[in-house]
Amino acid sequence: MNTMGDRLRAAREKAGYSSAAKAAAALGISASTFRAHENGQNEFGPVEAERYARRFGTSAAHLLTGATATVERLPIPERESLPKPNASFPPRYEQFPQVGTIPVLGQSVGGPNGRFVLNGQEAGRVFCPPMLENVEGAYAVRVYGTSMEPRYFAGETIWINPHEPVRSGDFVVVQVVGDDDDDTRDSYIKQFMSRSNSLVRLRQLNPDEGENETLDFPTKRVFSVHKIVFQASL
Repeated sequence: MNTMGDRLRAAREKAGYSSAAKAAAALGISASTFRAHENGQNEFGPVEAERYARRFGTSAAHLLTGATATVERLPIPERESLPKPNASFPPRYEQFPQVGTIPVLGQSVGGPNGRFVLNGQEAGRVFCPPMLENVEGAYAVRVYGTSMEPRYFAGETIWINPHEPVRSGDFVVVQVVGDDDDDTRDSYIKQFMSRSNSLVRLRQLNPDEGENETLDFPTKRVFSVHKIVFQASL
């Protein structure tokens, strides 16, 4: 064996690597680079010789000059040169954390200005978005009517945080006590504009013909103003 390439090929085969490609994979270099060294197209230097010697259990001096001194070979099984699988076989079932839910409150028949009545009953449950986790009293309702299009469309679901501070411009669910001070509370999905000691002013984006864009209610009749924090089509 008169050439460096011949000695490199012999060392590779003796180490148990059946092809140049498998040896290159084990070394972490390109197959074309290793083949060029093994075929004698390109000579390799001391740095490459040391790397090859460590992998194939010989000495850098032997690969470079043909010296007979060797070191103990550290064989590497060929399977280590193959990519490790990135999946488990058989597949394992991974259980995802259970997502919390919040109630959807039932509604009675609506009326002008997008008015509806929350009957206090649970009509179903929907997922709990992150901003409402652990919020006591959080709830959801279905959008009724078209008075808030294009912000909210009929049939969409909105999520409400009853504890979130409300500022001008926020979209809200407002409950207003009836004229007779009975238990009936008219509900509206509107944009909150202002509140004074005497008046709460709301805005609707798409009033029906004959309706006003703004709605005013005596403050003493406004039972609650709750901020809408999330919406989705379900």
